[in-house]
Amino acid sequence: MPKLEEKRLHPYHRKFVRHKVRLKVEIQAEESCQSWTNNLSEDGVCFEIPQEVKVGDEVGLWIYVSRSRKDDHVRTRARVVWTEQGRKGHRHGGHFVWFRAGDHDRLRAFLTVMKNPTLPPPP
Repeated sequence: MPKLEEKRLHPYHRKFVRHKVRLKVEIQAEESCQSWTNNLSEDGVCFEIPQEVKVGDEVGLWIYVSRSRKDDHVRTRARVVWTEQGRKGHRHGGHFVWFRAGDHDRLRAFLTVMKNPTLPPPP
C-alpha cells in the first residue's frame, strides 16, 4: 500500500516508534484473557487474542513491564483502531486513551530503557 494511502486509512499510525517486544498482557474485553504484546509504543499496542474486538471498541489492558515482578504492570485503556486475522486468533492495534495515574510515565521509562539498553531499568 502506498504511504499516502496508508496515512489516509490509518492517520494514527506510527506517531511513535513501535518496539517489537513480547510482554504479558491481560485484556478486559467482552471476554477477558491473557496474551502477549507483539509491539508497543508510547501511544499504542499490538496484541493477538482468540476473539475479534470491533474497531472502535475500548478494552482494558494490564501490560506487565517487568518479567521479575508479577505485580509490575501498566494499567491502561485502548481503543481498537484495526484488526486482522492472525496466526492463532485476531491481531488488534490499540491506541491508548487512558492511563492509571503515573502509568504513562512508567511506560515511557520502560520504553526509554528499551531504546537505550545501557540505562538502568526504571524503578
